[in-house]
Amino acid sequence: MLDKALIFFFFGVVWPYDKSTVSYCLWHNNSCVDICPEWMVEVKSDCMQSYWKSQRTCEHPEAMLVGTMCGFSRCDCPDHTVLDTETGYCYDVDNCPTKHTE
Repeated sequence: MLDKALIFFFFGVVWPYDKSTVSYCLWHNNSCVDICPEWMVEVKSDCMQSYWKSQRTCEHPEAMLVGTMCGFSRCDCPDHTVLDTETGYCYDVDNCPTKHTE
């Protein structure tokens, strides 16, 4: 019985598993890019950490912990700025062209 369960597990779960293509790209503006825009920095996940911080935006200026990520990278604003998702540029939180929530 155990042999059948292991065979089912291998062919039913392991074999059809495809690696995520998102984890192998540099994520910016909802797509994969070759390099980050000059005003942004590349942030890579550290597979040793047990969390990943969300991107700070004008709408949500506080970073939140969103879970474990490994092999993921994205273009992010420098620490003192936040991303305006409508324009794709980084701003000081007080100078965002779009209004942020408190």
